[in-house]
Amino acid sequence: MIRKVMLVGGAMISALVLGTSTAEAAGYLIKQGHDYAQYETTRDFAEVCDEEQDGNGVYAQYRQKNGFLTLRDNNGSKIGCGHATIPDVTSFRLCEDDAGDDSCTPWRIVR
Repeated sequence: MIRKVMLVGGAMISALVLGTSTAEAAGYLIKQGHDYAQYETTRDFAEVCDEEQDGNGVYAQYRQKNGFLTLRDNNGSKIGCGHATIPDVTSFRLCEDDAGDDSCTPWRIVR
C-alpha cells in the first residue's frame, strides 16, 4: 500500500514538473526595473508594460522572421499595457525612452 501511494505521488509530481516546464518554455519575460515586456509563443502574444511613474515611455522591439515591429505602452504608467498578436518572433528587447539614447535590454532570443 505504501509503495502504491509513493508511485501515485511520484507520478503526480512528475506531471506537475512537466506541466510547469512546458508552460515556462512557451513564455519569455524581460524586466528593466519594474517595466517589462513578454512574449508567449503558443498564442503569439506580445505585451509591454510601463510600471514606473518616472515620465519615461516604454516600448518593446520584436524581431520576426520577415520583419520588425515596435510595440508601445501608450498610456504611460497608468493601468493597462500595450499588447498585440505578433507571429514568428525570433527575439525581442525592452527599451525605455529616456534622455539621450534610449536604454534597452539585450535581445532575448525566442525558441
